[in-house]
Amino acid sequence: MSLTQTVVSNGRKVVSFNLQGIDNALPYIAKRISWAAKLAGIKTIGPIPLPTEVKKWTVNKSPHVDKNSREQYERCISKRLVQIDAPIETANMFIKFVETKLPPIASTVDIRIQERIYIPTEEHFSGKRVV
Repeated sequence: MSLTQTVVSNGRKVVSFNLQGIDNALPYIAKRISWAAKLAGIKTIGPIPLPTEVKKWTVNKSPHVDKNSREQYERCISKRLVQIDAPIETANMFIKFVETKLPPIASTVDIRIQERIYIPTEEHFSGKRVV
């Protein structure tokens, strides 16, 4: 049995919510996740603004003539990070809450969830494992 499959009674889970979006809904959704975690009594870090990714395209206005006449387009992808630190059961319930209860405006925001489980050292080396 590997360490990732071990479930320990008093382990903690750190969950990172990586949010990406191209409109104004991103700060609202990030604040809403952080606010909901604080109301639930979960230790929260964020929302942390991450570097904005800018993609630019240059297109000729005319297909055949006048190369000096061009249009430039750009798309800015904003990013935010919200982290929570909670017991495993609480973190799992909060993840389900975020996946199901966010407002419909969240469909324009891409949410990636990354989970890490931390096990106390004494419990890991004592050989007591609860499956």
